[in-house]
Amino acid sequence: MLIAPLIKHIGGLPTVFGLSGYSGAGTLPATDPDGRPTTVPKVTPESLKHGVKPYSLTDHIHEREAGFHLSELLPSGVSPLKVAFIPAVAPWFSGIISTASIPLNGKLSAREVIALFEEKYKDNKLVQIIKEVPQLPAIENKHTWTVGGFQVHSEGNRVVIVGGLDNLLKGAATQCMQNLNLALGYDEYEGIPV
Repeated sequence: MLIAPLIKHIGGLPTVFGLSGYSGAGTLPATDPDGRPTTVPKVTPESLKHGVKPYSLTDHIHEREAGFHLSELLPSGVSPLKVAFIPAVAPWFSGIISTASIPLNGKLSAREVIALFEEKYKDNKLVQIIKEVPQLPAIENKHTWTVGGFQVHSEGNRVVIVGGLDNLLKGAATQCMQNLNLALGYDEYEGIPV
């Protein structure tokens, strides 16, 4: 979603740096005090010492997933698109903030980039386009994906954009509801506060 509106304007390897709350790191099996099976977070704020922990610095599965899906948007005969993804776990519980740096094949202004995003997502009720950089409070506990902070390098050849979502809602539960609604013939947004 962070790269798709610019698919015709990409002039090099897009790089995405993603900061995820520790809930995105998953869980480990454990036993509660009564001996019942449970799970515990793989990563905690204490284990991060209130910092961030980069991981899977190359070959993360999201690189292949993003490259595959973005390549489907390209005309046939064009080389597949590759994407660099650098994730890190942060000491907050939920929410993912991703910053994309995308080389351009020609000059664009920030206003033109915003217009591409507005056109791409004009019919999507769960996409919020804002001018400022999305902050964690704007995405936590929300069913939307928020994108903003559109900046173009002074030479006009690279754009930086920030997007964010709550990984437990829009990244999981909300997305599940959308898919179930579509599979069962309901309106895509049925049961989702929009």
